[in-house]
Amino acid sequence: MRPEYARLMTHLLTIYKRERNWEGNFVVSESFTDIPGFVEYGKHLVTGLNGEEVMATAIIFLRDDAPITPEHPHWIIEQVLPYVRENMEVVRIDPISDPRNGRTHHFEVAVK
Repeated sequence: MRPEYARLMTHLLTIYKRERNWEGNFVVSESFTDIPGFVEYGKHLVTGLNGEEVMATAIIFLRDDAPITPEHPHWIIEQVLPYVRENMEVVRIDPISDPRNGRTHHFEVAVK
């Protein structure tokens, strides 16, 4: 990732990976703190992970080394700096490729 793009990641986030327990309830299986990112608030109509249209309340931009994968469907992201916004449920994760080399440049994560 280019340094000028990394400087735009001015927010700090906590990312929670969730799994379902034997009762079917969500439990946090892993948490990652102090993850740099940028949160762009505003309503966006996106297609969710299971194909339905969902109104996202923000798009979160994460670096290519962020501890998130599109293959896992259950994530919660919380913004901790510069102010707090809790329990943003991930509805879609889009890895954005660098056209020069085909590798992931950053992630765009739609949340509600």
